[in-house]
Amino acid sequence: MDILGIGNALVDIFCFTDDEISPALGLYPNAAAHVAPERMDELLLAVTRPIPVSGGGASNALKAAATLGSSCAFVGCTGTEDRESDRWARIFERDLAAFGIRASLERRAVPTGRCLVIRMPGGMKAIACAPGAAPTLRPEQIDPVLIADAKIVHLDGQVLRNAELTDRIANLCRSLNVPLSIDIASADIARNRAGLVDSILRNNQCVLFMNEDESHEFSKAIAPTGCEGTLFSSYTENESRKTCIVRKRGAAGAQAWIGGEMIDAPSATAVEAPLDDTAAGDCFAGAFLNQWLAGGETGAMLETANAFAATVLGVPGSDIPPPARPAIG
Repeated sequence: MDILGIGNALVDIFCFTDDEISPALGLYPNAAAHVAPERMDELLLAVTRPIPVSGGGASNALKAAATLGSSCAFVGCTGTEDRESDRWARIFERDLAAFGIRASLERRAVPTGRCLVIRMPGGMKAIACAPGAAPTLRPEQIDPVLIADAKIVHLDGQVLRNAELTDRIANLCRSLNVPLSIDIASADIARNRAGLVDSILRNNQCVLFMNEDESHEFSKAIAPTGCEGTLFSSYTENESRKTCIVRKRGAAGAQAWIGGEMIDAPSATAVEAPLDDTAAGDCFAGAFLNQWLAGGETGAMLETANAFAATVLGVPGSDIPPPARPAIG
């Protein structure tokens, strides 16, 4: 196996509308809200032509990597109804299987996590998330055999909210000499879990992904008066651990620190009217990891990841065509 992904198993549900409907639903434009599963059921009855797509940071990344040829597996939690996988769990499993991704899922007696993304005129969007079973991963769920079988483990940054779970994954990766990749996922995680990430960077072989907001928050937490570039260079200058820090910059491209040096890769593809950007950063990470495992020049890895992320801007979430390979299941 090339990449083992661990994280939130979610179904992203997209609604594209010509009306500014979010206030009528009790949602604020350009804001996200956590809601109860029952409230999510009500919202889904109120929107038209919903498009469900498997989501969550790690699974989105795996779909990108699998499209480029990586063999992947995923560990997470989904929900049940009448002691069987609920309809959303089945959607999630089918979608991953179409990409050849093997899913190791524990069931919970709550609904599968769902995220509703409403796209409105003027580039506005409203998001409602009912995490459900997604954040209920247990440390005991992480099988050392799966870790040992992977060339790299990719962690959804939301997992960092669970320090015990993160410690188990990082310790297993370190003891088994398996690199650990983390996509920070949000600015508040970068700020509030900076110490945990700092420890992983100093003790594991690590590939760390952050967007610009996340990198600023992380840097301020670790070195309030220092320079981001100097901090990132210090983490990566030990070439024996091959640690790499990648800063995703959206339309501006990306930067990577490796071997104590920074490589800049502006985006070569301008997307004037993106349909949706929900999964672009996740898929950038997956495409980069595919190239990182293949080896080669860092700038070329960034360019491939930039180009892949640009294509994802034209679809809802990570609703990219599955690769031409036999599906699982």
